[in-house]
Amino acid sequence: MRVIFERNVTIPMRDGVRLSANLYRPEVGGPYPVLLTRHPYGKDTALSTALLDPTVMAEAGYIVVIQDVRGRFASEGDFESYAQEFEDGYDTVEWAASLPGSDGQVGMFGTSYFGYTQWQAAAMRPPSLKAILPVMTYNDAWYGSAVRGGALEWGKLASWYTSAIALPELMRKKRTDPNLPMMVAKLVSFYDQLPSKGLFELPLSRFSIFRELDLLGDLFYEVFEHPNYDATWEATSIRPHYDAIEIPSFHVGGWYDVFAQPTIDNYLEMKGRGRHTRLLMGPWSHTNYSGFVGDVDFGMAASAMVRDLKEDLTVFHRKWFDLTLKKSNAFGLADEPPVTLFVMGVNRWISAEAWPLPDTHLTPFYLREGRAADAEQKSARGWLSLDSPNREVSDAYDYDPADPVLSRGGNLLTHPVYGVGPHDQREIEKRPDVLLYTSDVLEEDLTVIGPIIAKLYVSSDAVDTDFVVRVCDVHPDGTSINIVDGIRRMRYRASSVAPSLMTPGEIYEVDVDLWSTAMVFQKGHRIRVHVTSSSFPHWDRNLNTGANNGTTAEMKVARNTVYHTEAYPSHVMLPIVTLA
Repeated sequence: MRVIFERNVTIPMRDGVRLSANLYRPEVGGPYPVLLTRHPYGKDTALSTALLDPTVMAEAGYIVVIQDVRGRFASEGDFESYAQEFEDGYDTVEWAASLPGSDGQVGMFGTSYFGYTQWQAAAMRPPSLKAILPVMTYNDAWYGSAVRGGALEWGKLASWYTSAIALPELMRKKRTDPNLPMMVAKLVSFYDQLPSKGLFELPLSRFSIFRELDLLGDLFYEVFEHPNYDATWEATSIRPHYDAIEIPSFHVGGWYDVFAQPTIDNYLEMKGRGRHTRLLMGPWSHTNYSGFVGDVDFGMAASAMVRDLKEDLTVFHRKWFDLTLKKSNAFGLADEPPVTLFVMGVNRWISAEAWPLPDTHLTPFYLREGRAADAEQKSARGWLSLDSPNREVSDAYDYDPADPVLSRGGNLLTHPVYGVGPHDQREIEKRPDVLLYTSDVLEEDLTVIGPIIAKLYVSSDAVDTDFVVRVCDVHPDGTSINIVDGIRRMRYRASSVAPSLMTPGEIYEVDVDLWSTAMVFQKGHRIRVHVTSSSFPHWDRNLNTGANNGTTAEMKVARNTVYHTEAYPSHVMLPIVTLA
């Protein structure tokens, strides 16, 4: 089937602003469903077709629309990020449904920001929107996007705005300025120096490149003006709209993606409301869908390009939209269980009827003092045990914001020098401000699938500080690979709306959400837990003063204590299952 390509088709919004899109359509036949994606990264860039080949989908009987959102690339207007996407999404969906050759049904696809534009359109309930397939996306611009556990996702914020948002904005806004080459060079140089300079500058709000080049208005700096969750954040959130979203949704995420848990949360919210919904989680990061992520080779079948040696990403999308828009089960998707997971450690795909998996046993692994009889455990400074502590001492360390623990891998989306995904943590583990608790050698495989929570009993001589917890898989050769981690900013221990400072010396019980995983800790390996107070630049440094960490440069060293006694049994809760 021949495919017609139309470039820079204009789409009027309700306020008269015209957005631009590229169209791929079958030359003959029809009517056909329409597949729509809307994003700020350029409809003519390779990113637009990374998940779905529009030509192949047009050949399969779909009209495909790829749109620049308002204020980006070929579209008119000013880019105001999430606030604009509700009404613009509705208007674009209904425009797409009315295209010549359309059957009036629209499905949406896309990852990250253009996963979020799907949710925002769906929240407006356009009558022609019949299904969505959001990949690696979130549900709130604060929770899990700009902020996690109360701490700012500083590395992502700084890197994303500098490269993906500001650079195209500069090219668009200053395209007739004779000084454009010099300005581009300055912005690129600033990005290149992020790891050595820009990320470390204080206060964070001093991040001056955007004001210097007259870019983005106050868009970047609003995060420092609204450090708590307030009406500004809620105005662009999907969470208040869950009840209104009734269409089928397929959620795709990666265990090392920066939006891993929000992806799962979106699935659970739809499932809890009885919607037609599915979940697939691979071993991927936000930008790497291959089978080799970080330091770990998960095998060819892990790659989204040949997932489970069954399908590529375009076929994957076609299966979903054939089922939901064409009511065709030719690929058999309707007969498959709704949850598909890649299990790391054994590197295989499994299917399940629910998340968390049935017969999951939440098992506490307690932080304990090291045992002198075990030389290896003694060197690791602490013990991780199924037995709760009795009479034990606490562990304390100094957290100096001027010398933070540097991020190494994990659920990152920042400058590539810090890595992403699973990486060896042994350099980090040498630091005196990283407490380590290591299990005995496992006598059999231990399968952990589900959400992981750390419950800590802590104190500090500061009025505010952070606690970071990480779970690692320690190989027989000593390699220590990060599996999950999380952070808790103490001022937000009880509320993201109304922060409360600490009383120095008082002991607090806090939960640290490590998000979720699917991992087999193999026989002969050990499980290790880190407790520290920073992972920079993944999260911004807590300066320990109680002031707004985004607008001050003053800092102090905090003496932080973790308790593991009978009265204060700090532990990590692991969801243990048995695989068939």
